[in-house]
Amino acid sequence: MSMMRQRTAQAVFWSAIEITARYGSQAVVTLVLARLLTPNDFGLIAMLLVFTSLGALLTDAGFGTALVQRREITGDDETTVFCFNVGAGVLMAGLLWIGADAIARFYSQQDLADLTRVAALALPLGAFGAVPDALLTKRLDFRSRTHAQVISSIGSGSLAIVLAWRGYGVWSLVWQALAASSLRSACLWYFSAWRPSGTFRVSSFRTLGGFGGYMLMSSLLYTIAGRLQSAVIGKLFDARSLGYYTLAQSVPDAPMSFIGTLLGRVGFPVFSTMSDRPDKLREALRVSLRLSMFLFIPCMFGIALVARPLVVTLYGEQWSPAVPAVSLLAIATSIWPLHVLNLSVLKAQGRSDRFFNLEIFKNLTIVALTLAAAPFGPNAIAGAMIIAGAVSAFINTWYSHKTLDFGLAAQLLDQKSTFALTIVAFIPAWCVLHWTRMGVLPTLAAIALAVLTYFGGALALRLPALTDLIAVLRNLLPAQWRPAGDLQ
Repeated sequence: MSMMRQRTAQAVFWSAIEITARYGSQAVVTLVLARLLTPNDFGLIAMLLVFTSLGALLTDAGFGTALVQRREITGDDETTVFCFNVGAGVLMAGLLWIGADAIARFYSQQDLADLTRVAALALPLGAFGAVPDALLTKRLDFRSRTHAQVISSIGSGSLAIVLAWRGYGVWSLVWQALAASSLRSACLWYFSAWRPSGTFRVSSFRTLGGFGGYMLMSSLLYTIAGRLQSAVIGKLFDARSLGYYTLAQSVPDAPMSFIGTLLGRVGFPVFSTMSDRPDKLREALRVSLRLSMFLFIPCMFGIALVARPLVVTLYGEQWSPAVPAVSLLAIATSIWPLHVLNLSVLKAQGRSDRFFNLEIFKNLTIVALTLAAAPFGPNAIAGAMIIAGAVSAFINTWYSHKTLDFGLAAQLLDQKSTFALTIVAFIPAWCVLHWTRMGVLPTLAAIALAVLTYFGGALALRLPALTDLIAVLRNLLPAQWRPAGDLQ
């Protein structure tokens, strides 16, 4: 196995553990908090996140991605980014503090004023860890990032559960965010052993800003389009309705964030090493898509299939109004790896200008669909996201078609066996759920039947994606455990 393949396999392994720790702990904490808190509490935090998410993006300003993308960086580059991030974090926190009353009036929720002022402190706290985080990513040192994430996730999640149990309500979620930012930044400094060693230079700021500026604008467009759903539901309806929609987003969001973060984090630096070799880049994209879609598509359709027993069993009957949106959003995100990997290729080529162009068209479409569906309720917005996902897939693959001759049609055609197997596997699972009473055992039986049918079919057809999956798993084993043929 080549050194690059070995490093990539290890990066995938530790990054997967880190992301699993993050989203796994978040899932467990959410399960507990959903039974201790109310939909109204979750809705209030979702309203707040519309503004704190924008503040976090402006704090980073795309400079972290710029550090990863550049092949050679200096101590001055690192210190320049650090100074900017911390300064921007303080500034954004101050603006949120000043605008807290206006945010509360916008939603007609007076409690949001104090919540916003305290939650704003997470921005400068998180900014301290931005440069160590980028440097560990650049080194593919996801083992250290894993340790930092595990500590911060478990620590902040435990704090939130204790506070919610003691009756702190929505404040338990705010203190969870502050604890997570503080712990993660502290751990990243410790594990990276990085300290500012250069000086702030305008030349470094301009050079990195040329790439980071486009990435900032792209991220802003993406966040505005995504958070607009929360803003519209919170404004037109109430905090409880937004709480249901927020939980509906969180169910498919866990696997979506897992695969998106993993592919983007590992794919971007790996694709960057072959950005000047189109043939190799095209093949790397093709193999990555084949494997990730093989796992992700049936996962999301499975969530859509078992949405009702999943939500009621895990979160409680009080969250059942979220079920329709869970199914719709799961289907909407079923081809998420296609979005992530095509954009990673574009970033790896250093074309942040093209990335920005795609984001303009894509997010204008999402905004238009959100506003058009809003008067019909949260479920209509969730349904509109299926259309938005299809349009976004066409837009995100535009430059892959132009530069790599590997557009949307070719990428989807590559996944025809995966789509067909998913349909075949879920027909008997649907029958089990349809003809039995809702419960844990019938749901588990349906899932097991779908999994056995899916992987059994893949094995019988000898799908390349299954071969790729087995090869990746073997590469993660210690050398002495692998078959002799895998040691080269």
